Formats: sequence, C-alpha cells, structure tokens
Amino acid sequence: MLQIRKSQKEDLNRLAEIFAIARKNMKESGNPNQWKNDRPAMSTIETDIEKGNSYVITKDEKIIGTFAYIRGVDPTYLEIEGQWLNDSEYGTIHRIASSGEEKGVLKTAIDFALSQGIDIRIDTHEANKIMRHLLDKYGFIECGIIITDDGTPRLAYQKTAEKKQKVLVIVGPTAVGKTAFGIKCAQDFDGEIISGDSIQIYKGLDIGSAKPDADELKQAKHYLIDIKEPFDNYSVKQFQELSRFYISQISGNKKLPIIVGGTGLYIKAALYDYVFYDEEEEDDQYEDYTNEKLYELLKEKDPEALEKIHINNRKRLIRALNIYEKHHKGISKIKSEQEHKMLYDCLIIGLTASREELYSRIDQRVDQMMEKGLIKEIEGLLKKGVTFDNQCMQGIGYKEFRDSFEGNSSIEECAAKVKTNSRHFAKRQYTFFKNQLNVEWYENKDEAFKRVKEWLI
Repeated sequence: MLQIRKSQKEDLNRLAEIFAIARKNMKESGNPNQWKNDRPAMSTIETDIEKGNSYVITKDEKIIGTFAYIRGVDPTYLEIEGQWLNDSEYGTIHRIASSGEEKGVLKTAIDFALSQGIDIRIDTHEANKIMRHLLDKYGFIECGIIITDDGTPRLAYQKTAEKKQKVLVIVGPTAVGKTAFGIKCAQDFDGEIISGDSIQIYKGLDIGSAKPDADELKQAKHYLIDIKEPFDNYSVKQFQELSRFYISQISGNKKLPIIVGGTGLYIKAALYDYVFYDEEEEDDQYEDYTNEKLYELLKEKDPEALEKIHINNRKRLIRALNIYEKHHKGISKIKSEQEHKMLYDCLIIGLTASREELYSRIDQRVDQMMEKGLIKEIEGLLKKGVTFDNQCMQGIGYKEFRDSFEGNSSIEECAAKVKTNSRHFAKRQYTFFKNQLNVEWYENKDEAFKRVKEWLI
C-alpha cells in the first residue's frame, strides 16, 4: 500500500535520486524538455520542505515518489493564454517525480490534492504524452498555456472541486461497540474504515488500545492502524492529513469512507477546515530566555495568546512565539481567520448506552485485556526500549501501569485505575461530542443502522 507523508531534510539525497531517474525516463520517452539543465534545483526542493509543501510517497517505508502541493494563489499561474475554468480557490501540484518502481504515484498526488476540497491546477510539457493521458483520465480540463519559471511554455490543466464526498463517522465512548458496528456498516455498505484512534496507530500496542483483532481486520479494510513505531510521535495535524488523504482515496475507489473512533479532536480536525501550522519547538532559539522574558515577548507580539497560556508553561510560550515568527501573525489571529466549515457530506452516528451498562462494559473490557496478556504486552514494549514517557504509552490502558512497573502499586491496583480512568474518559468523550460535533445518538444499534441506510439512499 502506498503511503504519503511530508518530506524531511533527511530525504534530500533520495529525492535527488528520484528526480535523476525521472529525467532519464523522460528523455527516453521522447520528452527531453522535462526538467532540463538538472531542474528542479535541490534548493527549490529544500524551500518546499521548509514551507511544508513537499511530500513523499512511500511503499514499505521506501520513498518511491515525490510532489509539491501549494495551497492558495500560485504566482506561476497568474498569466495564461486561454482561460481557467473559474476563479475559485485552488491548489497546485508541482514537481511530480517517480522512481518508476511502482504505479500510482500521480494518482496518489491527485488523491491528496482532492482531499483538500478545492480546485486543482497543474501543468505539463506538451511532449509529456503519458502525463497528458493520465490528466485526461482523471478528469482534468486543458485550459491553455502558461509560461513557467524555466521559460518553457506548458499546457495548463484544471480540475474543479467535486461534490462533497459522503463520509460516515461512528463515535461514542470507550467500550460502547464502535468497532463491531463500523465493520457491519463497511460490509453492508461497501465501505472501508479509517481508525480515529490516537493509540491504535502504534505497532505492538494491541490489547490496551482495543485494536481490532486479526479476524476483525479481515472482515473490513482498515487504515491508520499499525503505521507508527512505538518510539514515534503522532499529532492531530498528521491525522488530519492522512485521514483526508484516505477519505479521497476510498471515495475515488467508489467505496464509502467510514471513520470509527473516540478521539474527538482528531475526528473534528479531519472533518472541518482547520488549518494546522507546524509548531515544532526550537530548543536553542529561546534557550537563554527566562519564562518571564518569554511571557513579555509574547505579550508584545500576540497578547491574545496569553489568555490561554500560563507564564509557567514554557513549552507553549515558545511554541506561540515560533508560530508568530514563522507566519508573521499570532495563533489567535490564525484561528480567528478560519471558518470551521464541514468539508464533507457527513453523517455522524453516536453510539451510547446507559451509565450502568457502559460502566459494566468498561469493567469487562479491562478484565478481558488482563486475561489476553496486557501485562506481557507492556513488558515486551519495555524490553524493546519503549518507556512510559513515550507518547504511545500515554493512553489509558498503558500509563496506569507505570506505578506497578516502578514498584509503587500492585498490578490489581493499576487495573482498577484503568477502569476508573476509562469511566472518566467516557464522560469527557460525551461532553466533547455533544458540544463540538453534530452527532445523532443511538442506544439501539439497529435503529442506527437503519439511519445510515436512509442517509445513503
């Protein structure tokens, strides 16, 4: 399966190899003008990476393709001999290249661009017959000719944003039965499932995350499960990008995308037009600044941010300053400029149960996790070098056992704490879903299934 992620500086040597292979293949196929004179320059690719516009396509973690996607007005595309289809918001795809090892690189790039919900513009040399054929195949319209920055006239294409894609979303508190209901919907409505869980993406964290088992994974195709190593970090921004990509891919294959999960912020980020900015903490930039100095500096640049940041929260102070330096406006203004529109034609089904039944299910689930070998799973992770400080171990079902492994509590006491924390988490899930998403709640799963069927007609 092809995967997509943002390019990193560590990828530059491999990207240089791929562009060299692509240039060679272009010449052999009768298109010597494509990237002549060793273009694109690697400095251009570095700039793409710095701006967050460069992506790589991988298979089994090996990079096999790359492209740049730029959202918003592209100066290259301002003048055209011809006429664009409309003046709607658009994104552009540039610098698509493949190692030739796998098919589907262009389709993957287009699927990603489609997942952004706006028009797509792209250009290619007239001699690039393969590219022109594929653009015709994917529904692009030839609009005219543009002159790019290398001085070469190129054919300009545009594809208008399609009708909103249908996306079924299944939410609810932990242990309410979302996995089984999602699989039934996938089987009956020709769907594929995107996991909306922040821990199930980690390899080896199976029992404590209530990950679908091998039999359940066979019953329906699942995405965003077992894609990260336990040492990796994972963010809401990464989930947003990946989930939107798979929504587009699944819809493109004429199947129903189904998001199933209980991580409310992740699901909301995928469905609405939130724009997340890179917020990496730069360890050395403010190394010598006291918290008081950081606070005063942020007060000058983005005073509204301080309404939600305490002076002792050094990490958030630095993050807010980094965002301001990078984007020339504060996080408060960035958030206020976003309209928070729903991107898809969504039906959000919320599964619920009485408090007594839900708490009973939570207790039963934790007991079953212990019987299945949750402690051995945690022991295995620790032997591999994973620690309780890793992000993957911050989830309920894992973090509670730290006290046991450090000799401060018994296993039984930690298991009881998992039950308590799961109940508290269920309350928070209800609060979030009821206040943040337009959820239709069902205690009777047959009624919920009937509602999904009506929505799809």
